[in-house]
Amino acid sequence: MSMQNSKLEDLYSLSSKISCKEMWSKVKNYEAIAVSRDQELIKYLDQYTQRVKSNIAIIRDKCPLCDSKDFKFLFVKHGFDHMLCNNCDLIFTLQIIDENKLKYMESGKEGDLYGDLKKDSILGDFDRKKFEIVFEELEKYSKIKNIFDFGSQLGSFLDWASEKYSIVGHEYHASLGEIAQSKGHTVLSDNLATIKLDREYDLITCWDYLDHVTNPKETIRNLSKYLKKGGLFFFAINNRDSLSGRVMHEDSPMFIGPHHTMHYGIKQLKLLMKDYEFLYSYSYVSELNWISNWLNFKNPEFGDSPLLFELLDPKKITQLGMGIKVNAGFRKI
Repeated sequence: MSMQNSKLEDLYSLSSKISCKEMWSKVKNYEAIAVSRDQELIKYLDQYTQRVKSNIAIIRDKCPLCDSKDFKFLFVKHGFDHMLCNNCDLIFTLQIIDENKLKYMESGKEGDLYGDLKKDSILGDFDRKKFEIVFEELEKYSKIKNIFDFGSQLGSFLDWASEKYSIVGHEYHASLGEIAQSKGHTVLSDNLATIKLDREYDLITCWDYLDHVTNPKETIRNLSKYLKKGGLFFFAINNRDSLSGRVMHEDSPMFIGPHHTMHYGIKQLKLLMKDYEFLYSYSYVSELNWISNWLNFKNPEFGDSPLLFELLDPKKITQLGMGIKVNAGFRKI
């Protein structure tokens, strides 16, 4: 499946330019944060079965996107069984953590570690470039004044958007939301499937967060009440059709057991947004440095393998819709 080209692959992605070792050396304390992140995930596991503890888990009996009961096992990652729906091709975790028994979305240390990464000035500069490019595209389709953003973390996007737009954020993780609020942003934390907002918005945004949402149909149905007719819905997702995912499977960085519980490509995203007009999509971040490490038997996240340009063309990867990131826009009919 080919996609339109995007400036983001050239201006945002380092994965097509330098090795992972060099890339992460630019981010303060990245390796220590990554190691802590992986250690944190162990706390959810039964030490004997190496699966998520049964007393905190809910077991899905159907695909959370299309409701089919026809799915098969793919692999285990971080103690969570990853399944493939034979009907809609969604990849999802069989188990999800019961938020009523363990407030991991509200207080999990992984959220704080992610926040530590987002504080890095180099990553922040790249994010600002990304936001600018995305909004050049969005403003072709609608006039934007008011935005609701969910999955706002410590407010990186809110910081950028508030310079030009009126924006309200949403973040379940308490300490991340408090950081965003301390910067003057309005950040809600109610259940997205039932939240009541006090106005309609021109745009709803979701940056790299949809794979965390365990009840996406209910969430989209509810939030749609607060999007103006002709308003836009924007997603940045981790791409289940990425080349790195297809080559590396469970060793792809997008698979994070308890947190990324559903994995979408553009096909699945269109199914979720079936009542909306699809406007555009594009893929970016080739992950060529991760793939090059993997093919050379090195640690995919930290290895120093030279990029295999003679084998793989990063622009071709993204043009074919196989970058690890996909952005997509939809319009409310």
